[in-house]
Amino acid sequence: MPRGRYQQKQWEDRQAAILDVLERLSMERGFAAVTMDDVANEVGISKATLYQHFDSKDAMLIELLGQHEDNFIEWLKETAEQPPLERLRKTMLYLMEGHVSPLRGLVSLGPDDVLPVFYSSDDLVARHKEIIDSLTAIIEAGQAQGQIALDLAPHAVIGAMMALSNVSMGSRSFIPQYHHAEQMVLMFERAIRPVGKEDV
Repeated sequence: MPRGRYQQKQWEDRQAAILDVLERLSMERGFAAVTMDDVANEVGISKATLYQHFDSKDAMLIELLGQHEDNFIEWLKETAEQPPLERLRKTMLYLMEGHVSPLRGLVSLGPDDVLPVFYSSDDLVARHKEIIDSLTAIIEAGQAQGQIALDLAPHAVIGAMMALSNVSMGSRSFIPQYHHAEQMVLMFERAIRPVGKEDV
């Protein structure tokens, strides 16, 4: 039965709340430790209502990861007119600010449980490949323009971006907050520049 505009808004708000709770609880406990009952209780709905939205916890995770991937893809498109090194710098800040936390920090959700769900979705894998291909193209453009060292493999640069953003989030309680993200990005920029251009 079609829903009216108000009912549709309620449905969308509830679905967003479900995914927010799944992400928060998974970050706190690990994905495997979160149950459908936990999510329903935290959202304040019945388990039957939860199943109207998602037929499994895996389906919720796939939707959550897909939203983060879509957000990241849109972010990369919005920076398309900027110079490659500036795009990477801003993308690092974007990651460190937590806008795509599952992509940035699957380890905090419990990778042994999350990755099989991720790889079970061809759509998620395809979108992830689109992200990696976009980042690779940015890095290669930076290398062609002399902004990024030619001897660095794009996948190594991408790995460093993800690793630094994970370290950043994991160590925020131990490192002073003042300009922390900017300092991490500056270190990253200096590391990927060609020799002799670290301070350009």
